[in-house]
Amino acid sequence: MGRCFQIIGAGLGDESHLTLEAREAICGAGAVFATARLADGLRSLRPDIAVQPIGSLAQAARSASADPVAVLVSGDVGFFSAARRLRERLLPYGTVRLFCGQSSLQYFCAKIGRTYDDAILASLHGRQGSLLGPVSYHGKVFALTGGEHTAQTICRELADAGLGAVRVHLGENLGAPEEYIASADAQVFAQRPCADLAVLLIENAQAADCTQPVYDRDLLRGKVPMTKEEIRWVSVSKLGVRQADTVYDIGAGTGSVAFELARRAHSGIVYAVERKPEAVELLIQNRARLGGYNVKIIEASAPQGLDALPTPDAAFIGGSGGNLHEILRLLKHKNPAVRVVVNAIALETLQEAMAAMDNLDFANVEIIQVAAARGNAVGKYTMMTANNPVFIISGGGKHGS
Repeated sequence: MGRCFQIIGAGLGDESHLTLEAREAICGAGAVFATARLADGLRSLRPDIAVQPIGSLAQAARSASADPVAVLVSGDVGFFSAARRLRERLLPYGTVRLFCGQSSLQYFCAKIGRTYDDAILASLHGRQGSLLGPVSYHGKVFALTGGEHTAQTICRELADAGLGAVRVHLGENLGAPEEYIASADAQVFAQRPCADLAVLLIENAQAADCTQPVYDRDLLRGKVPMTKEEIRWVSVSKLGVRQADTVYDIGAGTGSVAFELARRAHSGIVYAVERKPEAVELLIQNRARLGGYNVKIIEASAPQGLDALPTPDAAFIGGSGGNLHEILRLLKHKNPAVRVVVNAIALETLQEAMAAMDNLDFANVEIIQVAAARGNAVGKYTMMTANNPVFIISGGGKHGS
């Protein structure tokens, strides 16, 4: 007969925030294991709690001779919790029962008088990622912070990107005597050191709608070339961008493709790489117009400007400055499974792109030509005006996929 394990959500880590069911389970367990912070907060209830590092809890529970064995985790077992991994490690040795607890989300939102059923939930506690996308496209974002992503560094990233005016509610050391709750603009908290145990609720009254396409009429163009919307929509679809992807737009121009990509990668980051100062200025203006603050603007030439950027999942090349083969080579080096779309107007560029993808062993290479015409009113009639046909060359991903 297998062992009996209990994974208990300990809420905020003190006796007053336990559920009655959790309290009874802790008191009735043969042995109880927890990290040092939770053990210290619950000694009054169970003085013999055994302290273990988070990575050793499962092994300690399996090795205990008593039954049932309780393992305490912070918050609620279903909310960005260590409970999932613990359950996987304990299930082969017996039955595992989960006990829910009060999450920081529930506690904090009640404290500040906000609902959370309309919030996007995120955790940057010991994880990679960014809140630029979620905050750009959602009116309310709740986030756990920690590690290198402190509340201060998150707010600084928001402020640096142009989101310094969004409203931020900060909670530190929730449930503890030193609990601190305050509200201010992101640019204020960007200047204030924050505790490691902190949560954020961020409200953006001007959030953009990531489900809507970017139309040509939405963009400032100036004298900078722009990929027209019909070509843009096909190109972005061929790239197959996922919501958390890291994407390059090389030769970004006005940013028409970059901001389209950013709405598809609404939890990721798009790097708009552009070498012309006048185009960079338009990118900055269009970012503010469209609210796509998960677009990071890089004033540089390619491929040199790509070296320091994070590994891409996908890349769009609208302008290469004569360095197409070198750009594709670098992309392939940074990620052998990178997905790429190249737009070409000239036959020579088409030939160069096809040769480079063949030489660099890109998978799933495909070429299409798109020619669009738009209707214009001429008196009481509508006349069609043709745009230049464009070749769209796509490739990448894994061979055979």
